[in-house]
Amino acid sequence: MSIIIIIPGLLALYIALTQSLQKAFLNVYLPVILFLPTYYTWKVPGFPDPNFQQAAVLPIMIIWVLRGMQGWKFSLTDILVFSYVFIIGYSEYSHVGYSNAQNFIANVVGGAILFPYILGKCLIEPFHLREEFAKRVVIILIIVAFFSAYQSITLSNFTLWQRALGRFFGGQGWTWVTQYRWGLPRAAGPYGHAILAGIIMVIGYRIQRWLEWSKAWPTHIPRLNWLPISPARLFTLILLFGSIATLVRGPLLAAIFAVFIPLIGLTKKRWLIVGILLTGFIVISIPATNWFMNYVSVDPESVETKSHKTVIYRWNLINNYIEIGKEQFYLGYGRIKYPKIKGQLSIDNHYLLLFLKHGILGLGFFIAIMFIMMLRLFIHSMSQPISNLPGSSLGLTLLSLYVVMLISLATVWMGGQTIHVFFLIVGWTDAYLRSKSDTIESTDNPVAISTNQFQFRRTF
Repeated sequence: MSIIIIIPGLLALYIALTQSLQKAFLNVYLPVILFLPTYYTWKVPGFPDPNFQQAAVLPIMIIWVLRGMQGWKFSLTDILVFSYVFIIGYSEYSHVGYSNAQNFIANVVGGAILFPYILGKCLIEPFHLREEFAKRVVIILIIVAFFSAYQSITLSNFTLWQRALGRFFGGQGWTWVTQYRWGLPRAAGPYGHAILAGIIMVIGYRIQRWLEWSKAWPTHIPRLNWLPISPARLFTLILLFGSIATLVRGPLLAAIFAVFIPLIGLTKKRWLIVGILLTGFIVISIPATNWFMNYVSVDPESVETKSHKTVIYRWNLINNYIEIGKEQFYLGYGRIKYPKIKGQLSIDNHYLLLFLKHGILGLGFFIAIMFIMMLRLFIHSMSQPISNLPGSSLGLTLLSLYVVMLISLATVWMGGQTIHVFFLIVGWTDAYLRSKSDTIESTDNPVAISTNQFQFRRTF
């Protein structure tokens, strides 16, 4: 029954052969990433066990190579991503051997990191599909938000995805049960954990805000003229409520910080806004750090609230596991061999977990990817002319997505579809930084076409 895994792959193959790689990417692969769970696999003896995402991406990658690797241009980011892929793959292989590492190498190293990065780099910007890509993300996540409402309204222990697909995969997926906060269910969607859902929904919200500011959506929808608000504002509100429904602290806190990044592009005095933000951050961070240290430096048994205990638990994780990580400093212990501390089995910090699993080399390359891309986006965005539509700078929006990931990953591991989404963004960012346009390139709104008001072509 679990052979249904290959259906997205067959569909992607058909569309890539009969239409185009870009349509297979937008209409099959992207929906598979955002709408289907990663925790279902097809058990194939002697081979890596594929999930929906891997089955969908393989035909696209093969045809992309056979057709000459369209859109590919070598860059510094390639070195960082390929090095990160090699380090974590070799780290896992060196600890458990190929037979035990093959699923990780195929599904995570290739299927969730390298392939999304390549497709995000080669099939969006080179083919002027940034608007189409962004709209697909928003529409798919709106559907996810509606389906996730089932979990919130019915108080069900399982999602619609588990009820619909669980029967095809035996006992797989049923371990992901509904979590509660303040007596309310935390919507997890097809992402397994509510925190992972929160990260992805917040990213979708930020992309939708960029589309809204860029006036990319029509002013009305046929047969829905009775709506009191515009379609763009409606989509924004749906994704906002979808984000809140996850009831996650880390990603929602990250969303608050990310709000300030696009504000830089809302005024001509961009450097003044940057200065104000930096000054405010420094002024607030000093007392905030002192408060935080006092908050976590107490006995967990003496506190009453569960949220306070959770913060103390995550702080103690760093103190207790950092010394263990130093014993296998360079390549870590692998995914399953790192020592476990009694009472602290769940490591809710991706940076710490990456250090334990793949050492300082794995952690170093990951942080280098994140911060170098953020720095490049900031420099690029600040050097661009003021956009005709305030807030329509794609560079600042992409920078805000990295802020969301940067903060959120300090509270959870980067699992499930968050890996695919992050490296899609990295690939998209790399291609965007080589493009000449900072705003939407293909839209019915002529004001948002480009930062250049006039474009001429010299002909003889």
